[in-house]
Amino acid sequence: MLAAQPHLTPGVVALLAADEDEWVRRTLAESCEDAPHELLVQLYATVQDRYWSGYRNHRNFARPGLARFADDPNPRLRHAALDDPEAGPELVLRLADDPEVGGWAVRDPRLPADELLRRLTLPAHAAAAAGNPALPVAVMHHLLDLARAR
Repeated sequence: MLAAQPHLTPGVVALLAADEDEWVRRTLAESCEDAPHELLVQLYATVQDRYWSGYRNHRNFARPGLARFADDPNPRLRHAALDDPEAGPELVLRLADDPEVGGWAVRDPRLPADELLRRLTLPAHAAAAAGNPALPVAVMHHLLDLARAR
């Protein structure tokens, strides 16, 4: 099938991305390195099977402009807002309080350091904060020492 090819011309990609058959669009998104960003976001937001989250891993998914979804009613799209490379700490901080995507936001290295340390002390956020790669090394060592002492 044509949609399963890893490299297609822009015209063919556009034609397949607009196809009425969801299977064709999904095959394009899952196989073609040039699958359009808009198609990937649409599938990420709507697919109802276990493969829905994989669209975020496509190289064309993360791009400037995803922050526009920060207030979307769809929690998947609010999560996608964190993939905006131009989004700043204020967006991450705001989404950290979102009950459905807050865990991902607390793991985001753009979360301000003081807020990361504060959330490390909150039971609902401690595990996510401990997994944040921006956690200061001294704090990481302290957490490991605490874990060893148990």
